[in-house]
Amino acid sequence: MLFAAKPSRRLRSGGGLLALGIVGLLAPAPTAAAAPPQILEAWASGVFTTTARVHGRINPNGLASTYRVEYLSRSAYEANLAAAKEPFAGASRAPSVSDLPLGSGAVPVTVQLQLSSLSPETAYRYRLVARNSSGTEVTAALPLQTHGVGGPALPDDRGWEMVSPVDKNGGEVAAPGTIAGGGVLQGAAAGGAVTYGSSASFGPDAQGAAIASQYLATRTAAGWVSANITAPLYSSSYASDGEGTPYRIFSEDLARGLLLSGERCRGEGSECPVANPPLPGTDAPAGYQNYYLREGPTYTALLGAANAGFLALEPSDFELRLTGYSPDLRHPVLSSCAALTADATEAALGEGCDPAQQNLYRYAQGQGLTLVNILPAQSTGTPGAVLAAQSGAVSADGSRLYFTLGGNLHLREGAATKQVDAAAGGGGSFETASGDGQVAYFTKAGHLWRYLAAGAGAATDLTPGGGVLGVLGASADGAVVYYLTAGGLFRWHSGATTKVADAADASNYPPATGTARVSADGTKVLFLSSASLTGYDNKDLLTGAPDTQVYLHDAGSGLICLSCNPTFARPLGPSGVPGAIANGAAPGSIQTYKPRALAAGGRRVFFESRDALALSDTNNSPDVYQWEAQGTGSCTRAPGCVALISEGHTTGGSSFADASADGADAFFLTGGSLVPSDPGGADLYDARIGGGFPVPSPPIACNGDACQPLPSEPVDPTLTTLIAGPGNPAVRYPKVRKRCKKGYVRRRGKCVRKKVKRRKAAKERKGGR
Repeated sequence: MLFAAKPSRRLRSGGGLLALGIVGLLAPAPTAAAAPPQILEAWASGVFTTTARVHGRINPNGLASTYRVEYLSRSAYEANLAAAKEPFAGASRAPSVSDLPLGSGAVPVTVQLQLSSLSPETAYRYRLVARNSSGTEVTAALPLQTHGVGGPALPDDRGWEMVSPVDKNGGEVAAPGTIAGGGVLQGAAAGGAVTYGSSASFGPDAQGAAIASQYLATRTAAGWVSANITAPLYSSSYASDGEGTPYRIFSEDLARGLLLSGERCRGEGSECPVANPPLPGTDAPAGYQNYYLREGPTYTALLGAANAGFLALEPSDFELRLTGYSPDLRHPVLSSCAALTADATEAALGEGCDPAQQNLYRYAQGQGLTLVNILPAQSTGTPGAVLAAQSGAVSADGSRLYFTLGGNLHLREGAATKQVDAAAGGGGSFETASGDGQVAYFTKAGHLWRYLAAGAGAATDLTPGGGVLGVLGASADGAVVYYLTAGGLFRWHSGATTKVADAADASNYPPATGTARVSADGTKVLFLSSASLTGYDNKDLLTGAPDTQVYLHDAGSGLICLSCNPTFARPLGPSGVPGAIANGAAPGSIQTYKPRALAAGGRRVFFESRDALALSDTNNSPDVYQWEAQGTGSCTRAPGCVALISEGHTTGGSSFADASADGADAFFLTGGSLVPSDPGGADLYDARIGGGFPVPSPPIACNGDACQPLPSEPVDPTLTTLIAGPGNPAVRYPKVRKRCKKGYVRRRGKCVRKKVKRRKAAKERKGGR
């Protein structure tokens, strides 16, 4: 508790120069003139259904000061304003009787007050008031919103479904990045299916697997069923130093998966071939590093007999790397310094080729590999090419690929190549492209350029003033693009530029790997920012540093903060969405897949938060939340609703894994047991709209004799069991005796009169004399 300092005693009048000198020596150094107290900041925390805490930092400014909090419902506050009354007329106060003492110091003091008897699910306005003899200081009206009393029901009639099997052979589902620095966890765009990995092989018939087992889970009427789709490859043929798992990526519908045949050497030395033999049914050359495209039960080698004739390197000197692909995975792009086609050129280095001089090859089913890096007016390839980006640089049908060579950006379209950045003088950096590859965006020296592939190709500088820091993404047709400068986040559309927000974090870009998402129609952008963009207090309650929040901008309705605490309390930690997930930590590892945090249409968002945005979130760990716009699902509030998707109690929290395109399936990882059949461990769950499977009825508990085991089955009769025995002895019952009447006793089975002693009897005859 804070107390005011005792006032110093006054000197008596007179006393001479000596007394004045002593006082002068003992007096403190002169301070600034006393003034009204200064409230530096005020904030709320610990908001529940009927209580909340209000904090503040107040400088008494050298005078004995006091403080209090005034609060009232938002409706009452607005009614006062409408009636031209003092806004806090009739407000409640804490403490209820008299203000609390603050002291008379000259440094800021942190204070805290508890508000009680609040109404559930009610908006309030509060202000902090401090005063001393020089005046009164008040804050502006600050918002506060109490939680509702409803239970932790999932929104949209969702139900938890355990996707991974109960029997995991002592293992658990692995989070991306935890198996050799990688792993694949990816949901089907249409929902009802998801693929995931584990370092263990599940089930009673578990077998060893190469670094990781990969599973494809599909939903049935009775529950989720996981099938092991691990290829028959040697575990020892994969390095464990950050190269990731054999499966590299899957198509959006999970119908196709691409996997690596193995590392070039198993560890005996630097010059040895891949140990795995070619997969059955493929024409892969033995010993060479290769990729296989899995479609159902069949595998196709990307490097097959059609290309093997051009292999000038020994298997021990040959390396192949996946560098990009079309979304349907029908057109993967591979990189190798080797000449795999007749028109490719190999830059020699010693007995092999120069790994810094790579060639790019596009695969198409039925065609094999074709060379990409052929410059304009050339008929043979020029090595040293790099795919412009691991995602976004290959069109949906694989007909257009953007790549860099010699410091310039090029487009390979069919059998022709165009220089994309010629208008900028070369040196452009690819950012993103439309789905069909007709429109591309690149940057150079802080300028954002838009390239149109039609005809001879033309590029336009969208930012003549420069200053572009990064590009967050573009619409599917390339008509809209979002970019960041020091002045804020901007949206360009059809020649018009509009400001979206004052700031955004650097983690949002580049488009291939950043955390930002753009809706297909370009009307919405999801991004992260550690700046307070919408008036919410984003200072961390414990550290005081700004916490990152999740924002959504709608071109029609403006900017909203999705992860800002709906109670207006200070956050307990940051919120965010994942960027592209890397399958491997080694240089050159594929990093392309972005979980669907933004649902199609942009009206539903999934994110993680360390803050407790719901009353049922009590674990002080990251948990998975959903935001949806008013009119979507079960949300009826403007501008939208935030709800907990994971359960919020598990130690360690939960992490968002992926979602279906429409958001009906929301997959997350948790160590909690959310259904009765879950025995524990890390599992994959689906919070599915209309989901949940019937829980089996528990066995009827036994009571008393009902707990005894059932008798064994009777033995069939034999000759010995049919022989009659002596039988049981006769039952003997005890005789029942009648009681004798008063004055009689039983003698030898009969009632007889009692014998009275002679002296007593004589006395009775004489009348008691």
